[in-house]
Amino acid sequence: MTATAARSPVIDNAAVRAPAAPAVSSSTRFRALDVLRGIAIVGMILVNNQGSGAHAFFGMSHADWNGWNPADLVFPLFLFVVGGSMALSMARRPPTLARVVRRAALLFAIGLAMNAIPPVVLADLRIMGVLQRIGLAYLLGSLVFMFLPERRQWQVGALVLLGYAAVVGLWPIRDDFSLPGVIDRSLLGQAHVYKNGGYDPEGLLSTLTATVSVLAGFWAVTWLRRQSLGVLAARRLAIAGLALVVAGQAWGLVFPINKRLWTSSFVVLMAGLSVLVLALCYWLVEVREVSGLALEILGVNALAVYIGSEILTAQLKAHGWRVWLYDHLYSPHLGFLLGSLIYALVIAGLWWLMAYVLWKKRVFIKV
Repeated sequence: MTATAARSPVIDNAAVRAPAAPAVSSSTRFRALDVLRGIAIVGMILVNNQGSGAHAFFGMSHADWNGWNPADLVFPLFLFVVGGSMALSMARRPPTLARVVRRAALLFAIGLAMNAIPPVVLADLRIMGVLQRIGLAYLLGSLVFMFLPERRQWQVGALVLLGYAAVVGLWPIRDDFSLPGVIDRSLLGQAHVYKNGGYDPEGLLSTLTATVSVLAGFWAVTWLRRQSLGVLAARRLAIAGLALVVAGQAWGLVFPINKRLWTSSFVVLMAGLSVLVLALCYWLVEVREVSGLALEILGVNALAVYIGSEILTAQLKAHGWRVWLYDHLYSPHLGFLLGSLIYALVIAGLWWLMAYVLWKKRVFIKV
């Protein structure tokens, strides 16, 4: 990871205000994407620091198996933003294969190191994880973008989703018996799968469909870069997002929507929701020029905030402080639910302050 001093992230909107100007220029910062990344990071902190099921606040826990909750959008949204960021960075400077491999390996290594922090027993070390999936999906997505023309990219994305549905759909969609789970246990080893379970929610085979989540972000921002700045671009983006939502829900009737196996219907649905959120951020931040600075501050240092929050909360939980905080935030009326939410909001607030200090010093930490 490197820390670099940079100029203010606030861009000169006059440079993109003319009707003929593209919505996103390679010479300006796309603030809407930083805001979107900030939303994803806030979502990750809130979801990862609450209770589960009935102890989570208004759908901020993952669906038990098939179906989806609002919490299930968070990780696909972040992968979507990874793809969008790649569209902007590749427009500024075409990547080299060595740089792509280096970055992917570093993300994977950081994630693995986080899994190994005591009191974890190395014999039970989980190999996969959030950063590992981001690293692998970034690598695979980069290979698609670097070596295939746009039309072929769409074909690869469609082939992955259809192929995954055809192959995985032949197996029972159960947590203890599914093709992704069989592959995870066979290649990673039972002891190195998430909670020694029957599958890993960031497993190997489902990383292929997760890569399509990255592709979707790349395609959306690439399309947006070619449009003139204005309401029309936001409207068309929203229509496309709504169409994907409908398609994903319809596909889910045949091939269940399942975040833990990252099914094809889940990818399409979450891509649609991500496009809708992008359209909203674009309309508010770029077109209406509404300030999204509070979220942007988190977005420009998303990786540092995520890593720091995960390490902190893991240690709080390991040493019993998380339970102590829950107990002392207990409310006779709302009980564990309110304590869980307040705890998550406190953690998010603390990391916003840390991100604010970095932003004030114009330090942006990235891999």
